[in-house]
Amino acid sequence: MTNINKKGYIKHFLLAGLFSIICGAITGLAIFGFKYLAKKIEHLSKDIYTLSKESIIYVVMVFLGLIVAAIVMHLIHKKVPESKGGGIPRSEGVLRGVLKFRSFKTLIGTFFGSMISYMAGVPVGTEGPSVLIGTSIGDICNKTTKQNKALGRYVETGGAAAGFAVATGAPLSGILFALEEIHKRFTPMLVATVSLAVLSATFVNMSLCYIFDINPNLFHFEIVNTFAFNDLLYLVILAILIALTVGLYDKSIGVIFELFGGFLKKVPVLVKLIIVFVLTGVLGYIFVDGVYSGHDIIETLVSVKGITLSILSLLLLLIIRFLMMHLVMESSVTGGIFIPTMAIAAVIGALLGRVLITLGMSEGLYPIVVVLTMCVFIGGSLRAPFTAIVLFIELTGSFTSIFYVLVVMFIVNFIVEIFNQPSFYDRVLEKMEHKEHVGKERQIGYFTVTISENSFVTGKAVRDVMWPNSLVILNIKRANDPSDKLDNDGERKLYAGDTVSFRCRYYDKEELFKDIKNLVGKDFEIEEE
Repeated sequence: MTNINKKGYIKHFLLAGLFSIICGAITGLAIFGFKYLAKKIEHLSKDIYTLSKESIIYVVMVFLGLIVAAIVMHLIHKKVPESKGGGIPRSEGVLRGVLKFRSFKTLIGTFFGSMISYMAGVPVGTEGPSVLIGTSIGDICNKTTKQNKALGRYVETGGAAAGFAVATGAPLSGILFALEEIHKRFTPMLVATVSLAVLSATFVNMSLCYIFDINPNLFHFEIVNTFAFNDLLYLVILAILIALTVGLYDKSIGVIFELFGGFLKKVPVLVKLIIVFVLTGVLGYIFVDGVYSGHDIIETLVSVKGITLSILSLLLLLIIRFLMMHLVMESSVTGGIFIPTMAIAAVIGALLGRVLITLGMSEGLYPIVVVLTMCVFIGGSLRAPFTAIVLFIELTGSFTSIFYVLVVMFIVNFIVEIFNQPSFYDRVLEKMEHKEHVGKERQIGYFTVTISENSFVTGKAVRDVMWPNSLVILNIKRANDPSDKLDNDGERKLYAGDTVSFRCRYYDKEELFKDIKNLVGKDFEIEEE
């Protein structure tokens, strides 16, 4: 690597690190305030449902308020379409280059849309909006300093990871979430920028929690008993049962999407929102466990009280939360679906725990079985096993159970891969992508581009560059070597003067060329083959 290439690489590396620290700190502050306000609003919502039961007039007023809330959310969605639906799939789409967004408007729309959902009691969480807000803050930080857009994707990823880390109180899970789930890759620059953003955000969040005497953890589990070697057979049985439920869950998502897509396709969006908000109101009066994020349900199921719940009540809870979550996704209500999915997984864990107890497992292991099922189910449905393993450790603080968690997680992962179903978030993202590009035809093109001096990719390995979505490097021709150098492993570094040939699927050729220009430099020339 020449001195010029080294300087360019170091410059981009340091800039990405600096902006990630700044982005992380701002995200930590923003998400702390977001979570604090969301919690207050949820408590207020529960009080309104409880107190309004005293009069039929109050109940009518509550339902009128829910209809108004649905209308306001519809207006927000019309103004800021990027605030629709779950924040994590949208962030993944933005960071992978599949979806576009306007960062500041997305931040504002997501904030207010989420607060409307929390006030109504819609079963959505804070983690999705937190990730999208973090992504928006990363983009705003990059635009404010007028840095290269290619650098901004690293900073945005740091913001997304920081948002997840603060929302869940699990910093290491936040780092792995960005690497394993969002980008599905581990590269030096990406690892460094994401880690710095998460550390910065976590420091700010923990400092504020200390000042305001707030517990920074998402859950408060009291796990007393842990697994022993003689429990291994029960864990193998548990792993097989979890894998089967993940397979059924993935299959049901496709069926539900097709069913709702056909049945509700002609129903106006506003009507869908009103249906969700009104149903939320009905459940808020007759079955409160079926609404809100599911955070309290998870803590109840993991506690001693969880084992006293009847199987019938658990099945009812599972059905209601499952159907409500899909109605929420179909109507694109603003809010997160990560914790609601964890709540569904916790109910499944409670049911599977009963099965294992019937087979002879100690009742004392019931709480940790619920937490393990919850984390492993999430890891299986998202195809993110390492994130799930670390999340279990961070939620429970139990390092003695690592071996047993690994056994369960990798049995589940092995069986789920046999099913060969797309992950939950990939399905949601695919639906979002289809809606954003409706009427457009995706094309495949072959292009050749020459890298200029001081470009973003100069000095970086192919695998360390966030190329446009679906771009595949075919070969690299060195400036001082007439022979083509095939890139098979992604380790080959790029230098000024190199000619890169690639294949890419795209909707908009001009947008594709802009993204390529941000990567290869201002002396941009591209040839279409």
